[in-house]
Amino acid sequence: MRPSFGRERSAVAVAFLIGFTPLLSMRADAVTEVEKLRAELAAAKDQLSKTQDELGATRAALESLTQRVDAIEAAPPPAPPEAPAPPPAAVAIAPAPMAENTARLPPVNADNPAISFVVDTELSSDTEDSWHSIGYANGVDFSLQNGELFISAPIDPFLRGYASINGSSDHGFDIEEAALVTTSLPWNLTVKGGRFFADFGRLPHWHDEALPFVNRPPSIDRIIGGESQAEGAEISWLAPIEHFVQFTYGLYNAVGSDNTDDVNQNGFFGRRDWSDLSMIGRVQTYFDLTDTWNLELGGSWLGVPHSSDRNLWGTDVTFRHQPGTEGFYQGLVWGTEWLWNREKFTERDDTGAVIGETRDHRNGGYTYAEAFFGRQFSAGVRFDYSEAPNDGKDLAETISPFITWQPSEFQRIRFQFDDTWGDEQTNQRFTLQWTAFLGSHSHGFAQR
Repeated sequence: MRPSFGRERSAVAVAFLIGFTPLLSMRADAVTEVEKLRAELAAAKDQLSKTQDELGATRAALESLTQRVDAIEAAPPPAPPEAPAPPPAAVAIAPAPMAENTARLPPVNADNPAISFVVDTELSSDTEDSWHSIGYANGVDFSLQNGELFISAPIDPFLRGYASINGSSDHGFDIEEAALVTTSLPWNLTVKGGRFFADFGRLPHWHDEALPFVNRPPSIDRIIGGESQAEGAEISWLAPIEHFVQFTYGLYNAVGSDNTDDVNQNGFFGRRDWSDLSMIGRVQTYFDLTDTWNLELGGSWLGVPHSSDRNLWGTDVTFRHQPGTEGFYQGLVWGTEWLWNREKFTERDDTGAVIGETRDHRNGGYTYAEAFFGRQFSAGVRFDYSEAPNDGKDLAETISPFITWQPSEFQRIRFQFDDTWGDEQTNQRFTLQWTAFLGSHSHGFAQR
């Protein structure tokens, strides 16, 4: 019986060991995990202790620096140094010439001025007889519409200057603008003088390459005489209020590139009385209607005081929709401008004697809308209504759809179709414009 009992005890012991072995293993794993946690806790305590030491050192350095600053501010200002006694008369030495200017600052425009160049070329085709540089003709024409060298730089802390030198197939080579502009006059005043685009209307003083379409609206070309180029001076005043309001007054020989050319061709014989000069007055303002919509308003007057030879009134309105950051390159612009012109025209014979005078009333203007679909593409349409300044009205109406592709900020390709109808003008023109900008080219805050 004992051997059997012994075998039973052995079997029970083996079974006990088999069941208890996993428990021992689990116990060992738990001990190992606790040791790891204790090691991590010790490392965290050590890191916290080091951080506290560094913070204490930083705080001490900051307190020391604060005390030094307080001591410097509390100290009385140093007394000016006493002038040294003059040397004896027998050995007096004259100061070197211009010694007082040895510490003067270098001029502001010590570096090269900003220089850029624009190449604006076109391919156009007309279906009817219309005006080209060679006369009335139809067919296809390649032309350099604009080759413009633009130079700008500050002259000193009080003045800057800029120049625009332009060449084209129609008008040859010319200095389009050369002007000086003050930068630090008191009372929010700015004075400009030289040859420049007078601040009349919205688009008349934009350069050709900055226009939102291929060409300048015909109403501006006919009534103003091209862009508002002028030789003279103007002063602007920005009202010192939170809302943007600016007033401009100018005095010029003539306004309009065609009119300016006529004056320059007369040379000194083109001089006139003060009352024969052209004057401009303009007021403009800006409103934020909502977070994404804004409005610009402007009113302009151009006149020649002598016998009220000319009174040209203009108003311009621009609505602009600019979405938020998600659609930064999208949006919509709607602009319109209307002109009322009352001008006296004198007819002379070959000897210069006056044989007749007329005082004609003419109107004209344009409206356009342009939608932006992203960074590279936009499309729009323009309608223009224009009357000839004198003689018969020669009414012409033009509708011009256009589309623009900008592969980059330095290159633009634009296609425009012009359909013109009226009293004496009927034509359909297709124009492909290719414009490229070399360097940083900007005429100020125009396209905003």
